[in-house]
Amino acid sequence: MPDPDNYTDPPTFLSHLQRNPRLQPYDFWPLVADSTVIVQHLSSVAIFVCCFVAIYRELVTPELVVGLGSAATVLGWVLWDFWAAQVEAAKTDPKSARAVDTDSHFSGFDGQADSSSTRGRSRPSSRGNDATSGLGLTLTISNGSHAASSVQSRSGSIGFTPSVSSEPSSIVPPSNGRPAYPASNPPPGYYPPDSAFSPRNQKRLATAKSAILICCALLGLSPILKSLTMSTSKDSIWALSCWLMAINIFFFDYGGGVGVKFPASLSTNAALMSSTVLASRLPSTTHVFSLTLFSIEVFGLFPVFQRHLRHISWRGHLALTFALVFGAGAGLGLTTSKNGGWQRMLVGMLLWSVGAALGMGGCSWWLIGLQRYKNVVIGPWDPARPVIRQGGWES
Repeated sequence: MPDPDNYTDPPTFLSHLQRNPRLQPYDFWPLVADSTVIVQHLSSVAIFVCCFVAIYRELVTPELVVGLGSAATVLGWVLWDFWAAQVEAAKTDPKSARAVDTDSHFSGFDGQADSSSTRGRSRPSSRGNDATSGLGLTLTISNGSHAASSVQSRSGSIGFTPSVSSEPSSIVPPSNGRPAYPASNPPPGYYPPDSAFSPRNQKRLATAKSAILICCALLGLSPILKSLTMSTSKDSIWALSCWLMAINIFFFDYGGGVGVKFPASLSTNAALMSSTVLASRLPSTTHVFSLTLFSIEVFGLFPVFQRHLRHISWRGHLALTFALVFGAGAGLGLTTSKNGGWQRMLVGMLLWSVGAALGMGGCSWWLIGLQRYKNVVIGPWDPARPVIRQGGWES
C-alpha cells in the first residue's frame, strides 16, 4: 500500500533541520564603529538647525555662517582632489603597472600603461618593415607625403611617428629612443595638443564653473524664495520643516560607498526643501542666499566628503566624528539659552557627547541582545527557491 501524501518518516524527519544557518553574530565594537556614521549625520542636522536658529535670532550674521561653511567646503574639496590625484598616480605607477597584463595596459586615461614595458619590446631596424608587437593597432594615411609631413609634425612633440602606406600597417617607433604610442591611446600624463590644460585641471575648472553657476542661480532665486511662504503661518512652516528633516534622517544612505554619486535622493531633496521653507522666514535676501547655500554644502557636498574620508582614513573619520559631536553640542548650548555664553556651550557639548556615547553603546548592546530571539528554521519541507540567472531561471 503506498504512503499517503502527508507521510513523514519519524526517524529522518528532523535529521536535516537547520536553525539560523546564516546567522552572523554581532560584535560590540564593530557596531559602535559603524554607528559613527549615524552620529555624524545627526550632528550635521543639529548644526544646520542651530545655525538657522542663530541667524533667525540674530545671534550670528549669515555672512559668517556661509563664510565658514564655504571655507570648510573648499578645504574638503582640496583634500578630495588630492586623494583623487593619488589614485590616478597609483594607476600609472610602474610597480603596480607591471602586475597588470601587458595586453590590458593601454585603456585610455583611466588605465595608464608603464612606459618601461614598451621600451622592453623589440624594435625593428628599418621603417620599411614597420611592425610592433602586442598592440595590433594600425594607422593608415593615403594622402601622400603632405599628409605624412603634417602628421609627423603634430606627433613630434609626443614621441611617435606613424607610417605612410596604402596598406594597413602598425605604428613605427621613432629612432629617438622614446616609446611609440597609438593615437587612440596616449601615454601617461598626455593631453591633446589643442588643450592648454591636463584632464585633472579640466575637471577642476569644471568644478569651479559649476560652483559659480550655483551661486549665481541662488542669487537670482533668493528674492523668489524669500516670498515663497509669505502667506503661510509660522506654525505650519515649523511643522513642515520638522517632518522634512525627519525624512532626511530616516531615509539617509548610511551604508553608501565611495562610488555612489547621488545617494539617497529622497533624503537630500527633503533636507533642501526643509532649508528652503526655513529660509523663506528670514528677513532679507542675503539671509535666504546664505542659508540656502549653506544647506547645499551640508546636505549635498558634505556627505560625499564623509564617505571618502571614511574610505581613506579611519582616524580622520573618527576625528571628524568628535568635531561634529562637539560642534553640535556647542551649537545646542548656544541656541537653547537666552544669553548664550561659553558655559552654556560647554554644558551643551557635554550633554550631546554623553548622549551620543550612550546611544551608540546602548543601541549596540540592544541589537546584540535581539539576536537571541532570532529563530529561522530551514528543513527539507521548505519549497524550492528559484535562482535567477542571466540565461534564465531554475529552481
